[in-house]
Amino acid sequence: MKKIKSAKVMKIIFGILALAGLALIALYPFDNRSLSVHFVSDSGDYKVELTNYEIKNEDCTLVDFGEDTDSFLVQKVKFYGASKTMLLKEINFNEFYPLINLEENPGNAQWLEDGILLTGSNGNDVQVLLSDKYTEILQDLSASYTQERIIMGGLYVSALAIIVFLCMVIREHNTENNWNNHGPLFEIRKFCEDIKKYRQYMVYAAQTDLKAEVANSYLNRLWWLLEPFFNMLVYVIVFGNIMGNSIENYATFVFCALLMWNFFNKIVNYSVKLVRNNKDIITKVYIPKFILLLSNMILNFMKLLFSLIVLVGMMVVFRIEIGFNLFWVLPAYIVMMLLAFGIGMIFLHFGVYVDDLSYAVGILMNMLMFLSGIFYDVLTTLPEPLNAVMMCLNPVAVVVDTMRNALLYNTASNLPILGMWFLISIILCCIGVHIVYKNENSYVKVV
Repeated sequence: MKKIKSAKVMKIIFGILALAGLALIALYPFDNRSLSVHFVSDSGDYKVELTNYEIKNEDCTLVDFGEDTDSFLVQKVKFYGASKTMLLKEINFNEFYPLINLEENPGNAQWLEDGILLTGSNGNDVQVLLSDKYTEILQDLSASYTQERIIMGGLYVSALAIIVFLCMVIREHNTENNWNNHGPLFEIRKFCEDIKKYRQYMVYAAQTDLKAEVANSYLNRLWWLLEPFFNMLVYVIVFGNIMGNSIENYATFVFCALLMWNFFNKIVNYSVKLVRNNKDIITKVYIPKFILLLSNMILNFMKLLFSLIVLVGMMVVFRIEIGFNLFWVLPAYIVMMLLAFGIGMIFLHFGVYVDDLSYAVGILMNMLMFLSGIFYDVLTTLPEPLNAVMMCLNPVAVVVDTMRNALLYNTASNLPILGMWFLISIILCCIGVHIVYKNENSYVKVV
């Protein structure tokens, strides 16, 4: 009884701490932030660092591009906060032109098809004088702390969850027969042992299912290329007229996101009916249920690798340059896999008892696909502050945008948000494994 009461008291304490901390983060009057403005051109970026004092006093309207610059073609303007990987706002050259104070501008601004050409007047340096509307944009971005508050809130809750986990580990370690309960130490040890014991089965089952999928088809493994490719064509045709003009290499933009989304979508949908679809195995022999989910993840990962052949070909055809930031694709995929496994384990459990869950998950996944920027850029398309909120709270949007920027534009993006969702994904994995381990013996009775 004492242990039960102490556990309830700890839950109440941590619940109060979580609510109080989130309220403090949401309401605390942070100072206005400094900004970094990047004027983007084919020849490179020109960066202007602005302090919150300069922005507050409107001492930021004159931009001098340097003595050695004869002309500068502005194609985009990007605004960053403290982290240079977190894009706050982006405007194209069509939106930038009205921000120029043409009456008092010391230089010349010419509107071309691919950007705004800035040149100096009478052989002087390239300078541009921007209007009060530009200052208003800077002041709004400087005063807004939406992204930072959400990230701090996510990290704070994750830190509390880690503290709870450590308290449980200490309590379990000090308990006699601590390997005979469902504490974190027991489950971590059992999880590692099961992975080691069933690793060959996972790979073999995935390979067998791959062969079974194409056993009676004429095109064999070509279907793994054709399915995402033709889906991409449909979406490019439907959305291309709307987004294609504002997004460079739109076909590749959509295709690489579809590959990541299809992997995540198939795993989550499969997890809901995993136990019921594998009841012939589950009712005859004991096998850890997460092994079946991991086997399906290996299967879909193999299909993903095969589909990358088309993506590589598209990158060659469209002459997309790659650089060192390409390596950020790997962390994005790792977070996506951890997230899929954690959510999949939770849905695996509730899918045993709730028959309608598969329909609800199917609807939610369709909604999530259109909210995750598969066919558009979340930050530049959605209105403010919805774009910032969606980028922070939608993990699929984060991993897709991070992967796409690294792959197509050689840019590291959203790293603080990606780190936050990495911690949350680990926590979801622990919760899912705990729930399934604790209840898996009752699954046989239900199915």
